[in-house]
Amino acid sequence: MANHFACIGIHANDRKAFARVMDSLLEKTTSAGTTREHELKMWSDASGASYSFVFTHAGKVECAIPSFRAESRLRVRATGFAADESCRFCDPLEAEVMDAEGNVLYPFATQLDDIALVRERIQTGAELRLAPCAFAESLESWPDEAAYEASRKPGKALLGSRFFVPNPAALLARPQDTPPPPAEPRAHFTGHVKSADVLTNSVTGHSFQHALVQTYGGTFDVLAAVDEATPLLRPGNIVRGTFWLVARVTAGLG
Repeated sequence: MANHFACIGIHANDRKAFARVMDSLLEKTTSAGTTREHELKMWSDASGASYSFVFTHAGKVECAIPSFRAESRLRVRATGFAADESCRFCDPLEAEVMDAEGNVLYPFATQLDDIALVRERIQTGAELRLAPCAFAESLESWPDEAAYEASRKPGKALLGSRFFVPNPAALLARPQDTPPPPAEPRAHFTGHVKSADVLTNSVTGHSFQHALVQTYGGTFDVLAAVDEATPLLRPGNIVRGTFWLVARVTAGLG
C-alpha cells in the first residue's frame, strides 16, 4: 500500500528525512489567506504537487495536507462536515455528488486542503464545484476494458468499469446495533484512464503518476507512486483501487 506522500513524489526513510523535506517545502510557501486565528500557506510546483500548511498567528503549524492542483471538476451539494478525532482541519466535507442535470448520484466525503479558509463559507445545501484528487492507497490496472471483462472469475460478479463506492469502511461487517463508522474521505472505485503522465516533484526530484480517471459520477485526478508495486498507468487502461480523497473548493462559497 502506497503512502500519500509518495503519490506526489515525497519519499523519506525516517522522521529526520521527512522533516528535512517539510522544511524545504515550508521555505517555498506563499500565503493563501488568513482568518482571525490562522493563516493558510501553500506550497506548489510546476508538476501540480502541492501542500497546505495551517499556521497559528504565533507561527505554529497545526495541520499539513498533501494535495495536487486538480484539473477535473466535480459538482456536489454540501450536507455538512464529519468530525475527525485528531484535527479539526481534517474534518471531511460531507456532500452529495450530482450529475449535469442536478440529480443526486451518491453521498461521499472528502478532505479540503483549503478548509481553514472556506469552512465558514460553506452553507448546508449549497452547490459547490470541487477540484477533486484521489491518492491511490491500493491500485490495480488492466490494459483495456476487454482485458478487465476477461478477468472475471467463473461464478463471481465483476464490478462495472465505472463503479464508485464511497466510504468503503461503512460496508464492513459489524456487530448488530453498532452505529456505522464516521464518514471517511475515502472511496473504492473503478474507472477509465483518459490521460496519464509521470511527473517530477521539483523539491525531492522523485517521480509520481498523475492520471485523469473517469468513473461513475465524474472524473478524478488520480495520484499514484512510481514504484515496483504500483502499475504504470496509460490512457485506455481500466483501474481499480482504494483512494484517499482531498479537494479544493473552486466555486459556490457563500
